[in-house]
Amino acid sequence: MTASPNSPNLPDLSAPLTRTDDDRGVATLTLNRPERCNALSFELLRRLLAELRQIADDASTRLVVLRGAGKHFCAGLDLDEATNGASIPLETLQAANLALDDFRVQTAETAAPFVPSNRAATPLDLAAQTFAPREVDFPTKLSRFQVLPRLVLELLRQIRLTPKPIVAAVRGAACGGGAGFVSACDFVVADSTFRAVFTETKRGLSPSLLFPFLRRKLPLAALQEFVLTAAPFDASRAADVGLVQTLAAPDDFDATVDAAVARFLANEPRSLATAKRLFNAALLPTDAEIRAGWLEHCRSWASDAGREGIAAFLEKRSPCWTR
Repeated sequence: MTASPNSPNLPDLSAPLTRTDDDRGVATLTLNRPERCNALSFELLRRLLAELRQIADDASTRLVVLRGAGKHFCAGLDLDEATNGASIPLETLQAANLALDDFRVQTAETAAPFVPSNRAATPLDLAAQTFAPREVDFPTKLSRFQVLPRLVLELLRQIRLTPKPIVAAVRGAACGGGAGFVSACDFVVADSTFRAVFTETKRGLSPSLLFPFLRRKLPLAALQEFVLTAAPFDASRAADVGLVQTLAAPDDFDATVDAAVARFLANEPRSLATAKRLFNAALLPTDAEIRAGWLEHCRSWASDAGREGIAAFLEKRSPCWTR
């Protein structure tokens, strides 16, 4: 296997994402924050999006395997970084080739929101108002709780738009956005340690972020159960509802992933790209749905319930909900 020629730093074992390529044209992208259960930081999301965009235009890459380092696939958004990390300057987003329009917020034209006296009103303060919306000029920086969820959505969309099959090889936990990544992939191999959970209602957050993708992939009754209870479900249940296509014993996991990859590689690449495009008519949400889901999710982050739910998670205590 070789390192990606377009990402010379990624093979560094300390990098949040690694990529290897083999002579069959298979690119393996590994979420590489095992000490954080591969929680989604800004840098991990940025690198993963950049790699998938490069792969989409690279004729030498025929298939992608997405996996997590360590015991777990992905713990979802890094709530600690999203809540406590420094704001992200616009030039950082532009340098990473992220379109600023993807982060534009519909805000109120004449609202005068209450904000603490030690800071200026942000787009999210205004967005919580009920006045006629308009789009305002960007601030010089964006909060991480705005940017990280938006990058999750851009990645889900890029997984669908990449004209190569993407196989998720999942073990351990897949939470929130991590479970969303699983749902967006074309084929999922999981072993018996796999557990998925959609945690938003447990954290006081809106489930609107992932919903446009999930409702196109999972049976509605099952999705209702998973979202409203925020209870984890195992690999067998995930297979029952179509989230997982192949179950493997832990000792046979790598061999099962290789067998799935071989089945895809036996097919003609342009025909596979055409098939993905056809399936996207049913599986890919509209831009309007994605934007609306992101904005509602950001509003929930700024709410009293969202702040309490996230604080309780970070402080390892039970949340105190108000009625």
